[in-house]
Amino acid sequence: MAGLRFIVEQIREIEAGRLTRLEQHPEQANHAMILLLARIIGIGIQTADMLVHEILSRHLHYRNAVARYGGLTGAPDESGAHGPFSPRA
Repeated sequence: MAGLRFIVEQIREIEAGRLTRLEQHPEQANHAMILLLARIIGIGIQTADMLVHEILSRHLHYRNAVARYGGLTGAPDESGAHGPFSPRA
């Protein structure tokens, strides 16, 4: 149980540090996106931070690139037979 308490305390410290960083520099573009996403019900600061840094900060030029990044479609050079929703043989 001591190990679990230690890990929970570390998580709290990381979350507090993230909130402090966001509050100190709200004018930065990424911070504004994080705070805006966190206002959506069901999305917390941690999830919003991950979404902004992993997905929304990338320059994806068209919606097919967004779907491909999320694993919903294949790459342009792949045949349609091996997409994520096709039956496996």
